[in-house]
Amino acid sequence: SKAIQSNNITLGALSVVDGLYRYNIHFDSQLLNREDIENVYINHEGRLVQLKDLCRVEEKLASRVGLVRHDGKNAVTMAVIKQNDAQMEDLQKSIGALVEDLRKEYPDISFDLTRDQTRLLTYSIDNLGQNLYVGAVLACLVLFLFMKDWRLPLLIIITIPLTLIVTLLSFHLLGISLNIISLSGLILGVGMIVDNSIIVIDNVMQRWRQGMPLADALVKGTNEVFTPMLSSVLTTCSVFVPLIFLSGIAGALFYDQAMGVTIALFASLFVAVLVIPVYFMVLYRKRKTCPEGEVLDRKFHFNFYTPYECGVKWVLRNPVKSVTAFCLAIPAIFLIYKGLEKERLPYMEHNDALMKIDWNAGISVEENDARVGDVLKQVDGMVQTSTAMVGVQDFVLSHTEDLTTSEAVVYFQAEDGETLRQAQEKMRNYMAERYPRGTVEFGVSGNIFDLIFSNDDADLEIRLQRQGGGRPDVHEARAFLDTLSRRFPEIAVQPVVSERNIQYVADTEQMAVYHVSYAALQARLRMLVSQNEVYAINEGARSLPVIIGERGMDSRRLLQYTVRNDEGVDIPLSYLIRETQGEDFKRLYSGNGGDYYPVKITANDRTVESIVDFTERFVKADPRYSASFTGNYYSSRKMIGELVLVLSVAVALLYFILAAQFESIVQPLVILSEIVIDVFWVFLVLWLLGESLNIMSMIGIVVMSGIIINDSILKVDTMNRLRREGMPLVTAIWRGGHSRLRPIVMTSLTTILAILPFLSRGDMGSALQYPLSLTLIVGMVAGTLVSLFFIPLVYYLIYRKRG
Repeated sequence: SKAIQSNNITLGALSVVDGLYRYNIHFDSQLLNREDIENVYINHEGRLVQLKDLCRVEEKLASRVGLVRHDGKNAVTMAVIKQNDAQMEDLQKSIGALVEDLRKEYPDISFDLTRDQTRLLTYSIDNLGQNLYVGAVLACLVLFLFMKDWRLPLLIIITIPLTLIVTLLSFHLLGISLNIISLSGLILGVGMIVDNSIIVIDNVMQRWRQGMPLADALVKGTNEVFTPMLSSVLTTCSVFVPLIFLSGIAGALFYDQAMGVTIALFASLFVAVLVIPVYFMVLYRKRKTCPEGEVLDRKFHFNFYTPYECGVKWVLRNPVKSVTAFCLAIPAIFLIYKGLEKERLPYMEHNDALMKIDWNAGISVEENDARVGDVLKQVDGMVQTSTAMVGVQDFVLSHTEDLTTSEAVVYFQAEDGETLRQAQEKMRNYMAERYPRGTVEFGVSGNIFDLIFSNDDADLEIRLQRQGGGRPDVHEARAFLDTLSRRFPEIAVQPVVSERNIQYVADTEQMAVYHVSYAALQARLRMLVSQNEVYAINEGARSLPVIIGERGMDSRRLLQYTVRNDEGVDIPLSYLIRETQGEDFKRLYSGNGGDYYPVKITANDRTVESIVDFTERFVKADPRYSASFTGNYYSSRKMIGELVLVLSVAVALLYFILAAQFESIVQPLVILSEIVIDVFWVFLVLWLLGESLNIMSMIGIVVMSGIIINDSILKVDTMNRLRREGMPLVTAIWRGGHSRLRPIVMTSLTTILAILPFLSRGDMGSALQYPLSLTLIVGMVAGTLVSLFFIPLVYYLIYRKRG
């Protein structure tokens, strides 16, 4: 070792002067290849010999510790990660061009693009955009259905492009990009941006129909509804403000959604107040009378108002039944809430997945590769493509967790979600039957949505510890898992991941007797196991290590060798080292409470609660152990708790805004009372459909709370105005309901139909939008009925003694 290092020298340049000239002198003695090392001279007991006379110098392939196979073929994998300031479209074009160039330059090598998240995002955004157009068209159809004159729907329809132009311009000025979150804000807004125009036009038409000149009808009709419209926009936007203060990345992302809705609604308000009256005047300035004649009004009255009148009469005549149903809805909300499955993320259909395998045995990478191949053979015909990373991976910037030679990560893609589930079950059963000591875990392939919102936590993670701190040993952990498996046979409990190892314990007393230092002992052991790297020969981008060691060393013969002590005497290693064998955990885990062993479990809420109860009783019965709990079961409840707080803050903001508008502390309670009924129906539908309560459905409830009260604000404001004009209470309720029936139904239908196309789960964007859309649609349907029938009842009960 010393001879090789002393002959591998590179000195800096020396400078000498010869008359008028200066010369640089280089002194190099580098070992650049195998022949250079063989020709190194050594003075051995007075004799000058070369290294090749004493040992064999070989250049051979290093032992392989990892490999990659794509569809069974040897491969090299590369991960391309987009920077924050890069455009996704530019990345797509660049990657496509790069792959084509590589295929042309290296025709003998196959280049495949897998796990393309840009394609998924592009498809999701395109699909959301298409649904946005469909929703806008459906909203326009509602306008033509209710308004027979073609000019009226045209007036309202022009609100959509004008509002979207202002919104997109504001996005550009504020630096908000078009993404899944901001698009969902526009989706929520597209059904509402026509609401203000509908209200303005309907009120203008009522004034014009009463005989008022067109110019006066435009001014008075717009002024009358401006205040309740402004209040409606403020209440809708106010519910988004608390969403921005959600913890973590969710709060930062929903800033885009909040800004999308807020800008769209304020833009639609200004368009309805400033632009629509102008175009109304342009289209109808030649007409002297209202285009909606008495025949049309009677026809609409006969078809539409009759069931409404019957409903209002029944509610006013049966107040006890209605109020009792309202009171029962409050405890029902809490009962259904407890029965709802709670999770952090909505369910998303996947046709690809990641499988992590740990064979839980000290096997070579070649054996690992063969076993992974056997597992994938079980799903031939079910899996379209697969990429297996077997053993240690040498990424410059790793995007996966570190693997050992006995571990593997496999990405595979199936035709659809059902085929994927069948393939996972088949591979899991094969592993359990053929390799019961191995562990296999399946997870999502890591799309952008999962990477942002999700984490690697299991539904439940039990952190098992010894009482007072420290982790249990392997046998104790295995005994607990066996007990858990017998108690809950329906769940998959992964076996303890451990490794057997050989321990060499140095005898310090013997080392002192034979004058052997730790440094000498370590150096000899490193050489015997061929880990004594002297230096590396660099050839361009390749680095070739030079190692001094024994060839084909077997651990059973290791202690038969000797080590030279300080006095030059060879001492047998068996005199100095004692060999033991043991079993230990492959990975060590530690937290604030000290070291622990994690038990990760995938199960539904009820099973998780049962497991937690069982574990608490287990550690209570055995004082040697203690346990703590974490996982998605707890993080999802934390997120739901935050959103419940957000809903509470939103309702408080709504109350203060309404109190300022109506100058009353009672009337806001009349309007906000409908939120209770709407939340009950949303919870009930979610429970009946088997949907979970997650971040998106809860945000849907928060947003719904700001939208559904808009109709009630308009109705209560109209009833207040009629009572101020001297109209009796019942007459004001009756006339207010009649005059606002059509705009309430129209605005509700436009909002519902604009969201209706998103009741699908065909891609990531739609899966993200589905629970929010479902919540909004159910809430809007219930809210419309409550606004039409229940709000007049509450208004009547509060003011009946005042006349």
